[in-house]
Amino acid sequence: MTVTTRMILGVVFGGVILCGCAEDGGGAGGPAAGQYLAEQVHTLLLGSADNAEVVKQVPGTDRAVLVSSKARKLTLLRVEADRLTVLREAALFENDATESELTHVAVAPDGAWAVCTRTLIEVDGGGAQTDCGGELVFVDVSDGEAFGTVLAQVTVGPMPDAAAVSPDGRWVAVANERDGPDAWGKCVVPGEVPSVSIVEVPDGDPAAAVERHRVTMVDGDTGPREPETVAFSGDGDLVVATLQDSHELLMFRISDLEGVTAPSSTLDAVRIVALPPDVVGAGPWPDGVARVALPGGGEVFAVAGEWNDTLLVVDPDGAILANHPISPEDLPPGLPRVIDGGSPLFSPDSVAGFSVDGRPHVALTLRHAGAVVVYDLSDPAAPVYASAVAVGQQEAGGRDEDGSTVRPEGIAAAPDGSWILTANEEESSVSLAVAR
Repeated sequence: MTVTTRMILGVVFGGVILCGCAEDGGGAGGPAAGQYLAEQVHTLLLGSADNAEVVKQVPGTDRAVLVSSKARKLTLLRVEADRLTVLREAALFENDATESELTHVAVAPDGAWAVCTRTLIEVDGGGAQTDCGGELVFVDVSDGEAFGTVLAQVTVGPMPDAAAVSPDGRWVAVANERDGPDAWGKCVVPGEVPSVSIVEVPDGDPAAAVERHRVTMVDGDTGPREPETVAFSGDGDLVVATLQDSHELLMFRISDLEGVTAPSSTLDAVRIVALPPDVVGAGPWPDGVARVALPGGGEVFAVAGEWNDTLLVVDPDGAILANHPISPEDLPPGLPRVIDGGSPLFSPDSVAGFSVDGRPHVALTLRHAGAVVVYDLSDPAAPVYASAVAVGQQEAGGRDEDGSTVRPEGIAAAPDGSWILTANEEESSVSLAVAR
């Protein structure tokens, strides 16, 4: 069944299909013909200590890998028409007594392996930090007894927060956040430097993986440059990373690093893109970033403005195409939100791109709203609100200083938009929404 035949028209309230309308019931009205809508059909509750945080599709399959960060646990899920099924589970590094976490996961294009980013914290006998490191952990994610087997471990920069695998499986880019105290982070060891690691995986073999480049960050005038999330271009050469605390985007091509012995963000080949504030001057604090393929072979990068509730769209040359507000007038009035002058209403976090009958779309998790919002990017310079869907099973939040009690963070989407998954950190669950 195609996504188009599963779409519906109209506005449905009181259920889980949500589309735009103003607070008074007027405003946006019903969706336009062909507008993307999704319905939550299942939420799988996990253990209260699991801290479900990141979920990614295993390419070319009906499976997905979920990371529970603090539990250092991987779960292999099957996506069915109306539910999620647990196929495999594996706990990693069970004997590690530190606060180290698995912070992210990215899956190889052939689906044979995945990479997890792992923070490494060492302390002395008195509990004081002595080192803040990081590594990539390559794991088997096949549906078999080998699921969760560690295939290789590669040292990268300090406190890695995200990774991406290039479309050809040759490269892994790693956002080494450092997470320093000047950005309210966990690493208090002096001298650690945030960076982006480029790890080569020759012939797609994790056993041969090696860090080829580490692009270190030099702070700018707008805050510490700490890479948060990372994405690849379609050709696997351009690397794009959000620099959350400095309100910037980092862009460089791997091919431009050849022969450079100590690349840094001051290199001419490394572009730093200043991301604009919203209409009232609030900075975006960019979080998630994802490539969105355009008809005809083009591409853009969608960025979640976590702090000022924006969707930013940037082209491969660093031009800002859109700085679009996630408007309360679009979103359904029944969703939770944070009512606090010092916080975002909705807090967009992670981003996933997909295409519906040739029309590019982007979905973002809204942590404070307990929901996913979807935009049509047929015109990348003018995102069009499509719909929103509440996720989670036990939402108890409202319009107050806390907002959602579900707190969706990670997101994955089928390439054709037929389904969307969210990893709900606060509820410790994963939700499935399907296109209608």
